[in-house]
Amino acid sequence: MSRFQKRGSRFGADDNESRSNRHGQAGRPLLMNENELEAFLKEKKSPFVLILDGVQDPHNLGACIRTANGAGVDAVIIPKDNAAPITDTVMSVSCGGASNTAIFKVVNIARTMEKLKAIGVWIAGTSDKAEKDLYSSDLKGPIALVMGSEGKGMRRLTEEKCDFLLTIPMQGAVPCLNVSVATGVCLYEIVRQRG
Repeated sequence: MSRFQKRGSRFGADDNESRSNRHGQAGRPLLMNENELEAFLKEKKSPFVLILDGVQDPHNLGACIRTANGAGVDAVIIPKDNAAPITDTVMSVSCGGASNTAIFKVVNIARTMEKLKAIGVWIAGTSDKAEKDLYSSDLKGPIALVMGSEGKGMRRLTEEKCDFLLTIPMQGAVPCLNVSVATGVCLYEIVRQRG
């Protein structure tokens, strides 16, 4: 018997079936009231937040929320307007992440960032203009990661409200990563540093 057969038998058909059933979970999103955000985060020992500043594609939004849940993010913050809404597609792509991660839809991202700072959360924004890279930045402690929209990135005011900016070092010809991939890279570097 080859190692592939052993591996297949180890995980079995039931595991594959169970995995496919988890993909495509619908459920209901864990939407929270914007006014509850500060109290919600104050209960956390070291808040870990993802801010998505205008992600437009529901597949990207779902993937970001899925990764946020996997990384142990306490809250995902998205704008009420000028962003993809939480649709069935988002729910499906999030694979249960949107049902198990607190999602706050806020009227004003910049104002919300100020509230986060007031409770001791540092805010790291991602930008091609950043002088510091992800791997040389201190990302431990209470932190919020800001990811911008596809194409345009963060809005000017959002960028100005960040405590510091960081970039993902690119080694090849492509100038940047898809927002959901970049979110995964950044969140798991934060997890590594906080670990």
